[in-house]
Amino acid sequence: MVCPNCRSNVSNKRIRCDRCGQDLVIYKRIYYASNMYYNNGLTRAKVRDLSGAVVALKKSLELNKYNTNARNLLGLIYFEMGETVAALSEWVISRHFNPDDNNADNYINYIQENPTRLDGLNQAIKRYNNALTFAKQGSDDLAIIQLKRVIQLNPNFIRAYHLISVLYIKNGENEKAKKCLLRASRIDVSNTTTLRYLKALEPQPLQGRDGESGADTGMDITSSIMPVTSYREDKPNIIAFVNLIIGVLIGLAVATFLILPSKKNDDVVDNNNSYVDYSAGKAALEEKEATIAQLKDEKDELEETVIRLRAELEGIVIPETNPKLYDPVFEVTSLYMDELAKDEKDRELKHIAEMLRLMDTSMFESDVSYQLLDRMKQEIYPVVSKQYYDSGHDLYGDYKYEEALEDLFLAYYYDSTNVNAIYFIGRTYHRLQDYDNAKVYYEMVINDFPDSRRYQNAQNYLSQIQD
Repeated sequence: MVCPNCRSNVSNKRIRCDRCGQDLVIYKRIYYASNMYYNNGLTRAKVRDLSGAVVALKKSLELNKYNTNARNLLGLIYFEMGETVAALSEWVISRHFNPDDNNADNYINYIQENPTRLDGLNQAIKRYNNALTFAKQGSDDLAIIQLKRVIQLNPNFIRAYHLISVLYIKNGENEKAKKCLLRASRIDVSNTTTLRYLKALEPQPLQGRDGESGADTGMDITSSIMPVTSYREDKPNIIAFVNLIIGVLIGLAVATFLILPSKKNDDVVDNNNSYVDYSAGKAALEEKEATIAQLKDEKDELEETVIRLRAELEGIVIPETNPKLYDPVFEVTSLYMDELAKDEKDRELKHIAEMLRLMDTSMFESDVSYQLLDRMKQEIYPVVSKQYYDSGHDLYGDYKYEEALEDLFLAYYYDSTNVNAIYFIGRTYHRLQDYDNAKVYYEMVINDFPDSRRYQNAQNYLSQIQD
């Protein structure tokens, strides 16, 4: 199991992280609940209850988003239902959380390594969207043609089966709709949309005169209902032609009396706008000239400042007694600048911290040098303290207590507020049965860091020593 706070490996039997002290009781319950929902989803998927599996796996991911097994299975189920985009999304997220030894890589490569398969899936999605647009516009025939091609390209696309079934039902082709829905039910046996449509296609029983069902007639009630066509044979109508001519004449009259005066008004407005644009341009030009003059004045002031600073710099006198006195400062500053140019994960700051720790500053006369060294210490020491704590904690875990003390003391030296380093110094002395020193560092945790998570543990171990 992985600690949710520091991401270090923790034994399943532990209720608290040994490294950061995080309480794991509630986290373990959530972790086990997520696995339970994953197992439930896996069981449902094996019997093709895909909709139920999706619900269970989403619940599993709500409890533990790092459950890559659940996320990969959810992607597989989406892919089985024809939802290629949703499947790829889940696998990409899974690979982001766990980039090493993840089956999601194999699933993504399976789709991407075959350009023909990938293009077919893309075409299926595009054609489905076109079919949906045609269906909304009332072009049922075009939509059905597109959907048939979608099913050929992606035989598991459940939403395509649903849409084409609706169109068949709308056009009275219930048998074709039923066949499509049965094919969809073989892919996902518990899809509620499929079951609802199949229920709607079931023949409704007719009540006889004596209240008995008329289902024994063997006829579907929908079979007697014929689709009503909206087609009618148009007859010549001279009145419509006359009305059209009258409408054209009225339109010409409106254009003559309304549009031409409006056109003249537009010309007047354009002339006014041209005058306004000229005035605005002139004002903008004057504003730019004022800005240029202001920038020239600022440039002259900056040149005067540069000349003054150069004079002050030339006036600085380096002590002649020891011209190499500040060489260590220059050297450590140069090394630190070189490390800053690297990526944060590649920086080596321990040797720079060691140089700062051992540097003799008693002969320095420049306050600037002290300020520079203090600034570097503030930036470097906390980082190095954490690095020494990590290495010391690892040595402590390997039962190398003497070596662990060296790194933990350096971590404490570079950052006296590193409560984790202080606590594990006490724990190391405790392991070495040096109870006097262990007591000192336990008391430091208790007295100086009462709000830290190490406080209760330090109290417990201190009581053991005192007893």
